[in-house]
Amino acid sequence: MESSETIRLWAKTPVKVIDIRHFSLKPGEQLQAYNLPTSAFLFINHGEARLKLDGMEATQAHFQVAHGGKNVCLNIWCLDHPVDYYLILYKPVYDRSGPSMCSQVDRLLPYAHPYVFQARYPIFLTSLLEQMHQLWTTGEELDKLQVTGLFYQFVHEQFRQLQIAGDEIAEPDLATQIAQYIRKHYRQTISMETMANLFHYSTHYLSRVFKRKFGCSPIEYVLQTRINRAKSLLTESDTPIREVAEGVGYTDMYYFNRLFKKLVGETPAQFKMHSIALKGSIRTNFMPESFIAPRSVIRHTDNNENHYHEEAWRVNEMNVRFKPSFAVTLLFSLSLLLAACGGGNENVQSSEMREYTDGLGRQVKIPVQPSKAVVLSYGGYLLPLGLKPVGVNEETLDQYPDKMADVESIGKGTGNLEAISALQPDLIILPDYYKSDIFDAYSKIAPTIAVPWGGDPDVVNTLRTMGDIMNRKQEAEAWITKFEEKLQRLRDKIDIKIEPGTTAISFIIYNGEVLLGGEGGTLGKLIYQDFGFQMPAQFKQFADGGTALSMEELVNKPADYFFTQMTDEEMKAMTELFKEPLYQSIPAIKNNRVINVSRDKWNYGPYLVDEGVDILIEEVTKLLK
Repeated sequence: MESSETIRLWAKTPVKVIDIRHFSLKPGEQLQAYNLPTSAFLFINHGEARLKLDGMEATQAHFQVAHGGKNVCLNIWCLDHPVDYYLILYKPVYDRSGPSMCSQVDRLLPYAHPYVFQARYPIFLTSLLEQMHQLWTTGEELDKLQVTGLFYQFVHEQFRQLQIAGDEIAEPDLATQIAQYIRKHYRQTISMETMANLFHYSTHYLSRVFKRKFGCSPIEYVLQTRINRAKSLLTESDTPIREVAEGVGYTDMYYFNRLFKKLVGETPAQFKMHSIALKGSIRTNFMPESFIAPRSVIRHTDNNENHYHEEAWRVNEMNVRFKPSFAVTLLFSLSLLLAACGGGNENVQSSEMREYTDGLGRQVKIPVQPSKAVVLSYGGYLLPLGLKPVGVNEETLDQYPDKMADVESIGKGTGNLEAISALQPDLIILPDYYKSDIFDAYSKIAPTIAVPWGGDPDVVNTLRTMGDIMNRKQEAEAWITKFEEKLQRLRDKIDIKIEPGTTAISFIIYNGEVLLGGEGGTLGKLIYQDFGFQMPAQFKQFADGGTALSMEELVNKPADYFFTQMTDEEMKAMTELFKEPLYQSIPAIKNNRVINVSRDKWNYGPYLVDEGVDILIEEVTKLLK
């Protein structure tokens, strides 16, 4: 993109400063493989360092200015003298009522473009950065308003010096140029022949050069880029899944679902439901102005401007700002120091360990007999084992106000590192759908393992896994035996006559989309095996965990019965929605064949699943008799 066009877009598109950080490195220290959480400027104030940004490298990084977009990889190696540098994180503000998603993405390309150059007049940039950092750290809103003005001055000054630098801008190598081309054009059809013509090399040579640096072929990189972008959109925006698919270059929804599951391990609908759970609370938009009207453009999460922290670094009750890596290192070091000095002997854990292969296939050494486990999402699974976790996330505590009254909260969503560290756990257990950086951060505190989610929640298999982890297999099997005996008694009692071929689907309505459940999991087995409903033929290809339907497809009478998994608050909104004449034409709604059991009953452990089964049996029996 031409510099004049870039500057014009900067002038027209507002941006928001997210954070301003000031760091120093000692000789021999390094910042390695840091993926920028959002668009950023970096300025090395003084010292000697080697800087590498997205394939571009500066060996003498004194007074270097660098810019990169979200997920661009940054490396800094401190050489013979200490290095002092500033990092400004910012994001462009999306215009939700403006152009289409594709044109919006095009407008935002300048904020993702990486470049590195050496400032000719560093004193001007240093002066602005020092003022910005000082005002930012005071925490006053009026000061932060002034920071925004200084930020635009900084952007103007660096553009002025970038123009002066001219031909001295570091040029990326061929492999990096290919990667940049793919990241810019991933929504379009990209072939090796197209890139060969563009870069004037043979397809074989391009593939060899690219694979040497990135470890995969250019076409594999295209797929990874598209799917990674889709994951970001599913996590950070309310964009419907069908529009996400089109936005990353796929018009065939079935192919997108199949490819996404192959690369991610679950369907887009499953992945989206996980992202909903990780946000800690769900605000379901049941009644858009019109489900036929165009959707809003892609946007970042509204309720947390520092959304890239994923809520992993804060608790609602704590209004503090801190650096997670430093906090973890400090608290972890203090705990080791206390143990070495003999302090806190009552908390000394058994040193007996064993190898465990977790849900991500990783070999992790865990205690043979864990006694202080922090558990995210699956904390309820310890109760039938005769155990309690030492800490769980707030959402789990909300489900067990009595049984977990003495269990510590680690915060909402993915929890808070400081809160977890303070509990001195000997094991941390998470579902396997969390991001790798969460596992990396928690692993610095205690052995951290992933439990397979496997599509729809399956209480039996999950409890067996937890029993193995906690060395309570016998207790797990005892509860499973009682549960299966209960199911068999219910099967024997059930006197429900369903006409052959009667169809049913289970789903959640979220932001104007219908997220389908599959045939597996506890609920799916009850619907399709025990009750004898059939999944509609058109959805059989998604029987392992679902896809997303538009509201239009719901109106097209997809099944005879609806099994919904809405919370009480969401159920009220859905009931109001279904009163509209348009939805009253659907047989399942018109004939009152909608059965709801909140997903909280299926997602938070065996005791709640047990309650969910009772509610489901009661509702089905009442409806069908």
